Amino acid sequence: MREKNPRRGGGPRPSRVQSGARSERPPAVAAGRVHKARAAAGVGSRREVERWIREGRLQVNDAVPELGAGVVPGDRITLDGRPVRWRASAVKESHALLYHRSPGDALDLKAATSRAALHLRLPRSAGRWLAIQPLPPVDGGLEILTDDGSWAHRVSQGTHALTVDYLLRMRGPLNDELVEEFRVATDCEGEPMEILQAAAQYGEGANHWLTVTVRATRSALVRHWWAARGIIVSRLMRVRFGPVQLGRDLPRGHSRAMTSAERSALLAEIEAAKRAHDERAAAGEP
Repeated sequence: MREKNPRRGGGPRPSRVQSGARSERPPAVAAGRVHKARAAAGVGSRREVERWIREGRLQVNDAVPELGAGVVPGDRITLDGRPVRWRASAVKESHALLYHRSPGDALDLKAATSRAALHLRLPRSAGRWLAIQPLPPVDGGLEILTDDGSWAHRVSQGTHALTVDYLLRMRGPLNDELVEEFRVATDCEGEPMEILQAAAQYGEGANHWLTVTVRATRSALVRHWWAARGIIVSRLMRVRFGPVQLGRDLPRGHSRAMTSAERSALLAEIEAAKRAHDERAAAGEP
């Protein structure tokens, strides 16, 4: 007599896995760093992977790896003793772009995926474009975009320590006394500002130009500070972001790939600025 198939007859059905336990299943891991495995489809978040490593649950070649350790095809990876399936198709190349945005143009990155990125003249990407410390729509200039969430998180954590250059077009009675008052200003509307340098170029008419170097200071604060003194900032452009410059070779509304040297220089300056900040804080300096 043929035995009944438990999946087709009256036999018991296999129990379903509760939705809350799905993230505990062995994920598919792409080549790269273990804690960045979330870049591959079907993998838990970076924090989940880091937690698995700290708890000793995730092992590479029967040993618990260090955070940030690399994995390559051929490594044996297990989660709670169960083998983790590799998914080579999940590996994707990450991109970082310099984008010259015109003042007033919306940077709608929520829609800027695949074909929808064409209105921003961005290249197609398998992921979603993210902006590093984006400017308000009223301002323009240099924007840094990436489709790598891990890289965006790493850079964003240190942007407060970077110096930034703004170029302002002013309309009103600008003079050296006001420029010096702005240079030594420490707050606007109760929010701290750090102005490192300010230099004016006076025009013959009502318009003047001001070059400003700041740290951890939003462009909106710069506008509000001058507006409170009767001077209108008719245009504000970000022309430098840390070591990255907005060159004349990048027209408005266009983008180009960041070079490996630019990406390395940006991360290196972030790390150096953070170390300097920590040293000042340890010494009790502002």
